[in-house]
Amino acid sequence: MNQNVDQATNKAIPSNTKKNTTIVPVLHKTELVPDKETKDVVNSKQNEKGPLSHAQTSPAAATSSPSKTLTAKEESSGYILDQTISNCKIIEPSQPLTTDPLIFDPVIYPIGLWPTKYIQKQPAFSSPESIASTTISAPYSFLAQAFAMIAETSSRTAIIHILCNMLRVLIIHTPSDLLPALWLCSNSIGASYKGIELGIGPLVLTKALTSVSGATRQKLYQLYKDHGDWGDVAYAAKTSVRTIVQPKPLTIAGVFDTLNIIASVKGKGTVNEKCKHVQRLLLAAKDIEARYIVRTCVGNLRIGAVGTTVLVSFAHACVLSLTPPQQSSASPSLHGALMETWHEKESERTTLIRCDGDSVETLVQKMKHAEALLKECYAQCPDWDVILPWILKCGDISRIFEQCGLTVGVPLRPMLGQITKTMSHVFNKLQTRAFVCEFKYDGQRAQIHMDVGGNIRIFSRHLEDMTDKYPDIVSCLPHIKKYQTTSFIMDAEIVAINEQGKILPFQILSNRERKNVALEKIKINVCILAFDLMYLNDKSLLRLSFRERRVLLKQHFEPVENKFNFVNSIQASGTDLEEQERVQGFFEKSINQGCEGIMVKVLDHPNNTSTIPTVGARSQDLLATYEPDKRLESWLKVKKDYLEGNGDSLDLVPIGAWHGSGRKAGWYSPILLACYNPDNDTFESVCKCMSGFTDKFYKEMKQFYTDEGEMRRILDHPRRDYVTDLQPDVWFDATEVWEIKGADITISPLHKGAIGRIDENKGLSLRFPRYLRTRNDKSIYNATTGDTLAAMYSNQKNLQLNEGE
Repeated sequence: MNQNVDQATNKAIPSNTKKNTTIVPVLHKTELVPDKETKDVVNSKQNEKGPLSHAQTSPAAATSSPSKTLTAKEESSGYILDQTISNCKIIEPSQPLTTDPLIFDPVIYPIGLWPTKYIQKQPAFSSPESIASTTISAPYSFLAQAFAMIAETSSRTAIIHILCNMLRVLIIHTPSDLLPALWLCSNSIGASYKGIELGIGPLVLTKALTSVSGATRQKLYQLYKDHGDWGDVAYAAKTSVRTIVQPKPLTIAGVFDTLNIIASVKGKGTVNEKCKHVQRLLLAAKDIEARYIVRTCVGNLRIGAVGTTVLVSFAHACVLSLTPPQQSSASPSLHGALMETWHEKESERTTLIRCDGDSVETLVQKMKHAEALLKECYAQCPDWDVILPWILKCGDISRIFEQCGLTVGVPLRPMLGQITKTMSHVFNKLQTRAFVCEFKYDGQRAQIHMDVGGNIRIFSRHLEDMTDKYPDIVSCLPHIKKYQTTSFIMDAEIVAINEQGKILPFQILSNRERKNVALEKIKINVCILAFDLMYLNDKSLLRLSFRERRVLLKQHFEPVENKFNFVNSIQASGTDLEEQERVQGFFEKSINQGCEGIMVKVLDHPNNTSTIPTVGARSQDLLATYEPDKRLESWLKVKKDYLEGNGDSLDLVPIGAWHGSGRKAGWYSPILLACYNPDNDTFESVCKCMSGFTDKFYKEMKQFYTDEGEMRRILDHPRRDYVTDLQPDVWFDATEVWEIKGADITISPLHKGAIGRIDENKGLSLRFPRYLRTRNDKSIYNATTGDTLAAMYSNQKNLQLNEGE
């Protein structure tokens, strides 16, 4: 059988290896085969300055244009221009990033042409032992090309492979680039609670792109109209731009640092200053780099890889390529895995040698365990700035909780309640288990932190720091804690109250100023209603039962009239009719007092699991522990709407509309709405809504969704992250979240919401949707997810099954 052969290593390349020169990010030093004239120039330059930059190795550089002698300016720059190696023959690496991680070896990944600071002469390839002293920097093109590969596939496994291998290369060769790479892969430059905002809008982008490309604003807006994506606009605008003197290649760390500088720009002249930094990035950007720099600037990479995927990929990378420091000297490579053979057929690739003797099955189990650990840790401490340094220091992800985890000052992702439709479902689900019923207030959920130094921070449900919004709460907290309380993390609801202490609607609270609120100018008073305690006196309480946490909460805090109290609650069980009537009465009382309904929470650790069948979902243990970032049935929501038989509302994103007719002519009606899929970073259609709108709202919507000016929100084509078979008259740029109420949820051959979760080929749709309000407190990424939609459908079907019995 004929085999492809890597001419640089003389090794066989599997016949099923995907080849695509245009997305190869870097080239191995031995894979550059220039003609004699160019070879002499390159070798001479390398002897003087070290390895070539990645900028000279792009496929576009491998043309037939003649080579040239270096100028003095080029000599002093430390980099070779594209023309220097223009006659080189490019041979693809034998292991692209798409390779199965179990056989991918990051040690031999070609980095010889990565940018280098020549502080002193360094070997082309650093050994693992000297990695700490290397001055090689990972080029941004390496990251951008990985993004491009990811964007070309919808397979989550393939995405994880690419991200995992990319991160492994950084672990081995440039670990200092890991932190910026993880943040950039996460579509951010810092943890959400730190409030780091780039503040780059269409005005900054158009000014920067006009300066860099020479295109007029009209041309740029036409490109945006054609593509519907500022990243594609940047790529198209720069395609025809040629620079006489090539700038130094962008590095991952350099791009990350520049973005942080942009975020720090405040005050007078902000637009011009931000524009200047964006211009510098775009001037140095090559090919697809411009696309992903701009997408990062607007906060949407559009590659289908989001936070959870990054967590999984990094966990796998740690298992395969991170070795504890005490073991690294005994291993020929940091990752400790070598490939014995690489067969032509993927199914035959079964032989793997690891220095510690792990089998493939053991490796897979270790990767799954690491994945679970990192997810749990990140839910408690969602900040790479805290987690990554410790992992790199100890070299063992299994030790992550020795230094990371629940941390005062870093908000954990809150535990959430599962949706239920009737009180009978609550009793059937909990059966003999003891539980607590709490008022579900119409307020703002808050996570309140105080450290041993008395420093107080208040975070929203979405981990945003809102301490400045509530100076009155900060001032009252020292008076509510008892003397033995030195530090804590509390879960609570903040509600607006009048002078008599009566709780006011959420709309009143939402009118309160959000930033730089002066204590003496507060017009809307608030009260804290606490319901859980996750941390106390330097100890995590997450593994304690809810009963134990409640006891500690009431032992260490005391009510202050109209300032602080505990949520109104009762303890109960569903074992007899009298108890059920008492719970029903408590529910009705909550409604009469202006609450949304009640929360029902399991008190104690389980002795058994629920035996109630579910449709389209697996049974879950009813846990009494606090489970960050999980929506479990041990917390059940019963809201006022359920009395009316209409179920819970959904938070959906408008993505398109049809032109109205008749009385609605000139307006948009109906509106196409979508839920969010965090696994694929997509928006899946759920329903068409044309009910609940006033004439005033129609007019405001027409003004908001405009196709003119710098705030253009009408697209000529659907965004790549929209999943729908429908073709509305106009496409909206996903911008806001609407709260929508409907009759019930059905399986739909037309809509794509939660597709594959209940039915393999069909999605879910909301029948008779009605607009309630716009959720200005939520971003589009906080919209109802497909998993939540599927859970609502399953609960609905379970209710129908129970009623039919």
